[in-house]
Amino acid sequence: MPEIMQQEILTVKEIQHILRIGQVNAYQLIRTPGFPVVKIGRAYRIPRSSFYDWLSRQQCAAEEE
Repeated sequence: MPEIMQQEILTVKEIQHILRIGQVNAYQLIRTPGFPVVKIGRAYRIPRSSFYDWLSRQQCAAEEE
């Protein structure tokens, strides 16, 4: 896991691993409005810092409910 956190760009597979979700859920997640994803050709890449910022906002929103 430390190597994943040192990379600047994450793949969908790495997001799956970090969040402990399946492939179908991961692809649904990256298509969610507001999720920080970049499509390059047929590949999706997620900027690491944007992902963790997004994750933090989700956690704050869940705590407010």
